[in-house]
Amino acid sequence: MTRQQKLVPVVVIVLLLGAVGYTLLPFQFANAIDCEAPLFGGNPKELRGPVEGLIRPDEDCPAKGRSRLTTAAIAALFFAAAGVALVGLKPISGACLAGRHGDCREWWAAFMGGQGEGFSCQCDCHYEGGGTTNWSSA
Repeated sequence: MTRQQKLVPVVVIVLLLGAVGYTLLPFQFANAIDCEAPLFGGNPKELRGPVEGLIRPDEDCPAKGRSRLTTAAIAALFFAAAGVALVGLKPISGACLAGRHGDCREWWAAFMGGQGEGFSCQCDCHYEGGGTTNWSSA
């Protein structure tokens, strides 16, 4: 595996854990009402607002909690999609570009068929398609 294929999933997992952590943090609504964590419903800790009529803790805290959950979910989807794209668009090594295919130090066989081309051998010239690897080229 290439270094990129090893590191990107680790970074994506850390970012996904950060998105989950964002939903586990209690928050304040309008810098006046303390609310519970969005993942646990975002209910207000106090039932009375500092200004009656403008701030309704029983409605506002859960609404902002849902907004924070949506933000975390969209961020998680973005991180996962970016990670898949980065792993699928792996870099080609200098040895492969120069035609020194025997020097491809990060070569690995992946029998994934035609759909797994991005995850197959780093030296694309070793890959013939249809799930077969050209073992005779050097």
